[in-house]
Amino acid sequence: MYLALYRKFRPDTFDKIIGQDHIVKTLKNQIANNQVGHAYLFCGSRGTGKTSAAKVFAKAINCLTPKDSSPCNECEVCRAISEPSNMDIIEIDAASNNRVDEIRDLREKVKYPPVNGKYKVYIIDEVHMLTDSAFNALLKTLEEPPKHVVFILATTEPHKLPATILSRVLRFDFKLVGEENLKKLLKDIFKQENIKAEDEAVSLIAKAGEGSVRDTLSIADMCASYSSNNITYNDVLQVLGASDFNCLYNLSNAILNSNIEDFISLLSAQVELGKNIITLSCDLTKYFRDLLVVKACGKSEQLVELPKESFEKLKEQANNFDSSIINEALQAFSKIESELKYATNPQLLVETTAIGVCFNSKKKLIKNENINQSASTLNTQKVVKLNLENKLDENKALTPIDENNVFDSNTIINNNNNVKQVWGKVLVKMRVLKQVILHALCAEISDVQIIGNNFVIKANESEFKFLNNPQNYSDLVDCFKKLGYTYCVEIQLKSNDEVQENNTVEKLEKVLGVKVNIIK
Repeated sequence: MYLALYRKFRPDTFDKIIGQDHIVKTLKNQIANNQVGHAYLFCGSRGTGKTSAAKVFAKAINCLTPKDSSPCNECEVCRAISEPSNMDIIEIDAASNNRVDEIRDLREKVKYPPVNGKYKVYIIDEVHMLTDSAFNALLKTLEEPPKHVVFILATTEPHKLPATILSRVLRFDFKLVGEENLKKLLKDIFKQENIKAEDEAVSLIAKAGEGSVRDTLSIADMCASYSSNNITYNDVLQVLGASDFNCLYNLSNAILNSNIEDFISLLSAQVELGKNIITLSCDLTKYFRDLLVVKACGKSEQLVELPKESFEKLKEQANNFDSSIINEALQAFSKIESELKYATNPQLLVETTAIGVCFNSKKKLIKNENINQSASTLNTQKVVKLNLENKLDENKALTPIDENNVFDSNTIINNNNNVKQVWGKVLVKMRVLKQVILHALCAEISDVQIIGNNFVIKANESEFKFLNNPQNYSDLVDCFKKLGYTYCVEIQLKSNDEVQENNTVEKLEKVLGVKVNIIK
């Protein structure tokens, strides 16, 4: 019968326990100095070696000829303990034996001495599952057991244990195993099992294990079966159901370029292919993390661990975008990871998150452009002096009246043919870009002007509100840019009232972007 890798390569000596050096050293010193305690608590995440360490420790304290405080696995006692029928190491699953009756039965059995070794060891797994009455029944025995008994309690949730239990044990916290240790373990096992694997594939398996040795070896087992013992990077992606690099590259590009239509289309295509939307969102979060690392760090190849071709593509993408936009996308998708598990429509949640990032990116872009334009205006600001008699005429250029006026007769250009030509091309561009609603509304607007470098659109109240929406305004400006125009697009609210003096000043300053001083 085939034996799973995590069972076949379960540690049988302290040297084979990886990533827990602080615990291994302490336990070995206790054995070497004959200071074995009566009760231990091994706690930590799943697959970090709690039960394995408990079994090695139990065997080591009974071994007749220990090697560097580890069991020799050759002496009579070690061989006897390794047998399934041994009576000296008793494993109890507290999840299914959590009642007070089972603990009372245990209290009766601890009185009997070990059969082969020096100690009888009780390993109680998932001890936090015991009932309150069971814990109470265990207290006295745990505090003062017979000299030949050692208790090892193992749990993934130590916070659920009563304080009375915690005060009676020596606690050891097992930490998640680092990726480097997992990669080294995988390479050693693959070598022994004659399994070929790409370095990128090994790295991806280790990363997917998330610090758990058991999970890592289980994934490796599946990958080896899937690829007939010749594991490639793409094989691992297929087994994990993860998204390939090109998919994540295209999705992230759509978000960073504020192209909502592309993102929704790409996302829908992945869902139709059977991709899990929650896994896809998590992969996208990790991708933004990698993108930000590449953007922030000079030497990031080892921190990202991608195939060379993919890394170069990621690096090029990182150089094309500002780190604040990438970070905003990372934060947004990180926040929804927990929500996705309980969402009735995960795809909708991912789409709205992406749309939110796109809107914020566009707002920042528009704000930065306005700031740059304001700075440029301030650098060349001059005071324009006008006679009160010179009324604002929208069909004529402003004429300066003294030598200090820096504007000439070409400052405001209102050639009807030029305005109509530009506006007509913009409307056509809207149709080409399939901006149907924007085109329908703008086609009704004919009151437009070119004033200096400003393209002024006069709109009624409903048109004014629509065009000043950040998304609609950004789409409008985008049409001008795609045609090669550099105008600053300005939306003005129409008024049928006659322009008063104070309104004239305000309007002039808004259009010209300079301070206006009326000479009376």
